[in-house]
Amino acid sequence: MRIAILEDDPDQQALIAAALGDGTATLTPFTTAHDLFRAMQNTSFELLVLDWRLPEVDGFEVLETLRNAYQWPGAVLFITADDAEDNVVRALGAGADDFLHKPLRVPELRARIEALSRRLGHVDSVGTTLFECGPLQLDLTAGIIRLHGDIVELTDREYRLAALFLQNPGQLFTRAYLLERIWSVSGDLNTRTVDTHISGLRRKLKLDGQQNHRLKSVYQQGYRLELSQP
Repeated sequence: MRIAILEDDPDQQALIAAALGDGTATLTPFTTAHDLFRAMQNTSFELLVLDWRLPEVDGFEVLETLRNAYQWPGAVLFITADDAEDNVVRALGAGADDFLHKPLRVPELRARIEALSRRLGHVDSVGTTLFECGPLQLDLTAGIIRLHGDIVELTDREYRLAALFLQNPGQLFTRAYLLERIWSVSGDLNTRTVDTHISGLRRKLKLDGQQNHRLKSVYQQGYRLELSQP
């Protein structure tokens, strides 16, 4: 997983990097929002650790820019020394995924990052490796998906795409995010490959709503796996 850290305090930046630097993630530190935005034009980050107080703009403005101007779908962990409830509500309402107060405690920071990582579809060596969604079963250890107990033949990208949705039912993923996450290309690329692969998954995994789960297209936004009661 690729994690960006936007923190202008070098001591805090070092603390965060040390807490997360176990080799399971690629960490890229930034001290200004300008540097982060410039890097995001060429690099796909999946999670951002964001400090509220920055020298040029505050973290809330950075978050609004990421969500609205960049349409960035990654996870955001806000860090602040201000424990005012209004700020927490404001940040979460603007699209933050979690909140931590300073002084940071390394075990808690690691736990929050691991929780966000699982939400994004990354599983560590001691995490859950078996996911069930109706008649579908995702086995991350074996790298296979079963439908009614039978293994479904999938290409590598079909498997990775399906695994992302099966681990995150109900979560909306934009086409741009899927291009960056699954194909490792720019989200701005004008291509129908995502739509083609989604169509193939609907057919192979019966994600058309007939078995109480549907891989739904959300107009001008992306796709999400919807579950309904039998």
